[in-house]
Amino acid sequence: MQNSKDCAVCRLIRFYLMLAVPLIAMVGLGSLGVGDETQSVVWFARVELIDFLAWGSAFALVTILAYRVYVEFWIPKKRSKALAEILRNQSGDDVT
Repeated sequence: MQNSKDCAVCRLIRFYLMLAVPLIAMVGLGSLGVGDETQSVVWFARVELIDFLAWGSAFALVTILAYRVYVEFWIPKKRSKALAEILRNQSGDDVT
C-alpha cells in the first residue's frame, strides 16, 4: 500500500467507504421491521451496534497486538539467527 500510485486522499476515501458503508447498512437494516414479526430480518440487524463495535475492537486489538509482536520480536530474532549463521560460515571460510 505504501508503493501505491493512488493519492493519499483517494486511499483515505476508499478506507472510509470500506468502513462507513457497511456500518450504515447495518444501522439501516437494524431499523427494518422492529415491531413486525412477518418480515425476515438479517441476523446482524438484531445485534446491537455497540456489541458489534466492542467485539470488532477486541478483535482488532488482538490482531494488531499479534502483528506487532511478530514484527518487533519474531522477525528480529529470526534475522539475528540468520546473521549469526552467515557470520559463522564466513569465519569458517577464512580459516581454511
